[in-house]
Amino acid sequence: MKKPIIIKFDAEAHKEFKHLQEAVAQRKRIKKKPTYEQLLTSINNALKNIKADYRYGDLIPRRLISKATIERYGTDKIFRAELVGFWRLLYTIIGDEAKIIAFILEYMGHDKYNKIFGYKKR
Repeated sequence: MKKPIIIKFDAEAHKEFKHLQEAVAQRKRIKKKPTYEQLLTSINNALKNIKADYRYGDLIPRRLISKATIERYGTDKIFRAELVGFWRLLYTIIGDEAKIIAFILEYMGHDKYNKIFGYKKR
């Protein structure tokens, strides 16, 4: 029997996601890419893919995860799903015998992602 996959958000990530949805609903525009609409569509597509297969994203190697990041998210098992415009969606998996929960930690731009996981610009 296949376990159901439930999507849940971290409180801060949920707040940012709701803000993004409101910006799209109010037809707010930004000059840089991706637009709010593109980002929301990309996040929604990633959530659908995670719901279909919780291993959709790439597992970030533990050697790239700092102690501060582990403390921040409360886990060292962090998956990354790529979004439009080099944005990233981070999530972790919580499971038991009855269900699997894909817990959305945060979505962020590429520069913030590089800073958190120690990637350097070339």
